[in-house]
Amino acid sequence: MLCFLALACAAPTSDLPSPTPTHPAPAASTVGEAFPLPDGASRVSSDAFGDSLRQLGIRAADAPIRTHDGRTVHHHARAIELPLVRGDLQQCADSAIRLRAEWQREQGQEVMFHATSGDEMPFSRFAAGETPYAEGNGLKWREGSTGDWEDYLRLVFMWAGTASLETHDTVAATTPRPGDVLVQGGFPGHAVVLLDVAEREGETLFLVGEGFMPAQDFHVEIGPIDGWWRWADDGLKLPHWHMKRDSLRRWK
Repeated sequence: MLCFLALACAAPTSDLPSPTPTHPAPAASTVGEAFPLPDGASRVSSDAFGDSLRQLGIRAADAPIRTHDGRTVHHHARAIELPLVRGDLQQCADSAIRLRAEWQREQGQEVMFHATSGDEMPFSRFAAGETPYAEGNGLKWREGSTGDWEDYLRLVFMWAGTASLETHDTVAATTPRPGDVLVQGGFPGHAVVLLDVAEREGETLFLVGEGFMPAQDFHVEIGPIDGWWRWADDGLKLPHWHMKRDSLRRWK
């Protein structure tokens, strides 16, 4: 594998406690229905992309989280309806990228992400018949694309990751809102999506969406506050990763 390619995420050893899983609305069909605002909390306003995340379909509370090859993995989580591409590709940063890409496509917006090398990967170019390929530490383009949406996503997931998400496709943010991402770029790194954000008596609460490796179902990682997590002075402490406060990013 060329040196500019990036692993999306990995699971470090952690002694952080695991929350007790709760399902506030087990029969719900969307993220918003499954995880309503905690008592006394008010939602932080967002843009259209952030607002759309509450409408994502969600599977039954007892549905397992499965890997790309069908194995069950154990998270305190609830699976979201977000298709996987073929292979072990759609990991943490890739799940965030897919959410953004699918929404942009639905809105008729340009879909374009960057490789870890910084090279642009616009869908318009792929759809027009060109395909990217690796040369040295970067990408070149040549004729031969299938033009297929999933094939485009697979290429993006091969060459993008937490490092490109942090460096090229997002900007630093200070006040979280739905649709933002927490990203720690690296080899490995990790990324999660803020599906919803609320405030209550001076505290900020997150509903966290996460992909992982091996590639697996995107899911709500269930927190201890009716499924939500608290944004603490030292950031967000998930059972398997500590996302620092300076990891808050917003799509460009």
